[in-house]
Amino acid sequence: MKALSAIKSFILQYKVLAILYVLVTIIGIAQIIGFGHVNNFAIFRGSSHHMLQKLPLYVEYPKEYFDLFYYNPTFPMLFLPFALLPVKLGIITWMSFTMALAFVTYKALPLDDQQKKIFILLMVFDLLNNITHTQTNPIFLSFMLLTWVFMERDKPVWAALFAVLSFLIKGYGGIIGVLCLFYKSWYKVVLYSLAWLIALHGLLLLFISPQLMIQYYTDWLHIISSDTIKESCSVYGVVTNLHLAIPERCILATAGIIMAAYLGMQIFLKQRNRGHIIAFLLIWVIVFNRASEPATYIIAIAGVIIWYLARPKTLFSTTLFWITILSASIIPTDISAFFDKLRYEYYLKSILCMFVLLDIVVFTAKKLTLPTPPKNAARI
Repeated sequence: MKALSAIKSFILQYKVLAILYVLVTIIGIAQIIGFGHVNNFAIFRGSSHHMLQKLPLYVEYPKEYFDLFYYNPTFPMLFLPFALLPVKLGIITWMSFTMALAFVTYKALPLDDQQKKIFILLMVFDLLNNITHTQTNPIFLSFMLLTWVFMERDKPVWAALFAVLSFLIKGYGGIIGVLCLFYKSWYKVVLYSLAWLIALHGLLLLFISPQLMIQYYTDWLHIISSDTIKESCSVYGVVTNLHLAIPERCILATAGIIMAAYLGMQIFLKQRNRGHIIAFLLIWVIVFNRASEPATYIIAIAGVIIWYLARPKTLFSTTLFWITILSASIIPTDISAFFDKLRYEYYLKSILCMFVLLDIVVFTAKKLTLPTPPKNAARI
């Protein structure tokens, strides 16, 4: 036991964790250079060059990359610092920036010191998976979490910026803006968000015409509402596997009802735990998202970790947490064909995250019936 305690104390130091993140970055870069999983980067880089050339964004370019570009029309502008570099240097810079931003963001979270170290450690597995496929999910998650960080610090200008950037990477990232409703300065965040949206779109107009920007938005709205974007690693896939003939609108309505019910309960709580609110939003936006894929679950896993750190520990919560983290994040692929089938064909990680989401809702409902805790009660 003393040996395990010593190992834990050694690992849970910021300098050791920083070294770990550097090593993961180096491993990720080595894998990219060696095996070339750069299709995502090619899509992002291509979108920036297509924007500069005034070409359509949301059509196929089979000579450049596979798949389609699905991101907000402002994303190509935001990606320009990486797109204008030579390809290999751009990839290395992109991956290094992703990991550095993640570490700085996680270290700034409004958790106690030990909890932040645990969060940083447990996130490393999903980070490695994402950077070796040059994904945007880690940066997307960092922006969502920074919205929370700056709301807690009562800096609405910066909170608004990162909420807007979340939306401008992936449209559904705008859900993080709901968090501001539980702070006194919520109206400032709304106003500053509008200002940032205007400013960033004004910056976009330095590269394209207003007519082309409107066309990009028209094309974007069309493609994200089409069937081409369906990935099914969410409640949609679970419903399909169970052979349930549930229309998509019913799933969306259910998701909306759950969101409304949860936020309504939070409004009536005298002492609310904002850690649970951010956890709910991060999980909800993935498990009810028809565009969710395995790599996207870094966002839900972040929510699961925050949920566990913010929740009073019970045998049920601890068991659910470790089963979820082990099966959805830590245990690598190709260990067991049966286990991989559970994860990727039967969407095990989706189901487990749904159980965590249910626990958050039930836990909040129970708090409504409990006496109000003293004003000096600890909360995250």
